[in-house]
Amino acid sequence: MARLPDAEATLATLRAIGSAPTAPYHEHRALAAVRGVLTHDGIELREDAHRQLFASVRRGSPRRPIALVAHTDHPAFEVVSAYGHEGIARVLGGFRGRVLEDATGVLVHADDAAVPPVRGIVDRFVPDLDPIHNSPGRMRIRAERDLVVGEWATLDLPACDLDGDDLRMVAADDLAGCAIVADVLLELAASDVPVDVTGVFTRAEETGLYGARIVAEDDAIARDAIVISVEASRALPHAAPGNGIVVRSGDLNNTFSNEAERFLRAAAERLRRDGIPTQRALLDGGTCEASTFVVHGWDTTAIALPNVNYHDRGPDDRFAPEVVRLSDVRGGIALLVETARAIAEDAREAWWTTAGPVPEQVREVLRNERRS
Repeated sequence: MARLPDAEATLATLRAIGSAPTAPYHEHRALAAVRGVLTHDGIELREDAHRQLFASVRRGSPRRPIALVAHTDHPAFEVVSAYGHEGIARVLGGFRGRVLEDATGVLVHADDAAVPPVRGIVDRFVPDLDPIHNSPGRMRIRAERDLVVGEWATLDLPACDLDGDDLRMVAADDLAGCAIVADVLLELAASDVPVDVTGVFTRAEETGLYGARIVAEDDAIARDAIVISVEASRALPHAAPGNGIVVRSGDLNNTFSNEAERFLRAAAERLRRDGIPTQRALLDGGTCEASTFVVHGWDTTAIALPNVNYHDRGPDDRFAPEVVRLSDVRGGIALLVETARAIAEDAREAWWTTAGPVPEQVREVLRNERRS
């Protein structure tokens, strides 16, 4: 029987990981937070040469390996020149348009975690397109102390606040996805399901899917693995928050693999039978890491949390926290745990019987049809 994880335990993981400040190329605190959650017997941790984290649970003889991919960065700002309390910051990642036109409060961080963050302001956006870093331009940055080139700034918004079922997060995309993967690994480590599952916590997704591209180019996961991208993607009218985690059939650029998705659908069928809602939709509000693995030939699918205020863009075109639902997070954990069982059993959905052998009596009717 499928079950939802404990709400308080899920929230504790979300707060531990979601409270870590992060930016493209500056994900070390988020990665450390993930490591801290995954310090558990039965979970093997390793890093690649690019300091991306791989966390594996292996038991028994599963039919196929699984790779759960989530990224540890979020759009932010990086100091590229400094003179006293003032400097110039490059926009890193997917902040675009009207949100950049007003002065915005930020928290300025050093890579050395011992240096406390300070409050600052970014304003005076100047277009200066830099495709390599997915940057639309630069902004003035001012802070309460002298700035240093290489420091970085995050929006001064709630890290992880719960209001009813709403989780208000500065970086639900994709620290909420990282929390889902971490809790799935913890659940599987404590289970008896035959699994070979690896959580892949990537870097620099927001600037060009770079971490996922490195994993694919370096063959850092098994070629026969089923890859499942775990995202917090733009909420759309046909994929609303609170209606369950979304089985994502594709993104803006690609349709994903049916051979991989069928296990998610089989698991979703079991969850619905036990009263746990899920959704299935094409989410074309952006491109996710699943597209990288499709291009490189893996059987790939995805799930997504419907994310209100995607990339912190509020309804009034001002910066606001991203909002996802705790119930959807818990459903996502339950879905992936059940998917691991479905893969172990090579399960199929109930409707697949309608694609099976045609009954002989129907063949007979069709063969003997009278023609005028």
